[in-house]
Amino acid sequence: MLKNTFCHLVSENKELELWKSNLLHWDEIQEAHELHSQILESKQALENNNFNFFLQRLPKNQHWRAYKEFPCCFLDIETTGLSRHFNEVTVIGIYDGQNTKLFVKDQNLHEFPQELSKYSVIITYNGKCFDIPFLKAKYPELNLEKFHIDLRYVLKELGYTGGLKYIEGVMGLSRDEDIKEVDGFEAVRLWYKYKRGDEEALRLLLKYNQADIENLKFLMDFAYGKMKERRFLGWI
Repeated sequence: MLKNTFCHLVSENKELELWKSNLLHWDEIQEAHELHSQILESKQALENNNFNFFLQRLPKNQHWRAYKEFPCCFLDIETTGLSRHFNEVTVIGIYDGQNTKLFVKDQNLHEFPQELSKYSVIITYNGKCFDIPFLKAKYPELNLEKFHIDLRYVLKELGYTGGLKYIEGVMGLSRDEDIKEVDGFEAVRLWYKYKRGDEEALRLLLKYNQADIENLKFLMDFAYGKMKERRFLGWI
């Protein structure tokens, strides 16, 4: 989708005009066109994996277009409560679409910043309100200047609202019985049970977090296809 994108150079309305005039891809911008030099710059930036070029120019509500173009991860955190000022991060899960890595407080949580540095795109559900502000508070040195696709808002634009587990149900996704009833509040309880010596509680907490991030890929693939269909294919 990025190579069909012009709204990092012109307004979204102007982009629609370009599409309607059958200029659908960067390669269709000829040398005489006023955008030609900027398109060449865009091509070079993409070839060099220079995501910052697009990050600085692409409207935030269009960050979904960067999906599949740059290294991305699906991210979710667990905490001891809702306050980023008084509560702690207990688990952070990262899924790259193939492999899952889980980072646990007092075990390997210190390895999380290095892992996150590998990715240019972060995909969350409700991360704008919770995960990212929490991480900024707890890791002020963390580089979060990346594309952030919050599926809560992308799916809302497509008509899907509610919590992550509700959306999963609507999409036909299911979870194993042992974590089917686990939610954010139960995740807090599981952490404290683990701290009192219950290793099974940690297993369930990690399994719950892993389900969150791995299901996000299904939702992102769905949303990406629908957004592309609505935004781009609907005009050609």
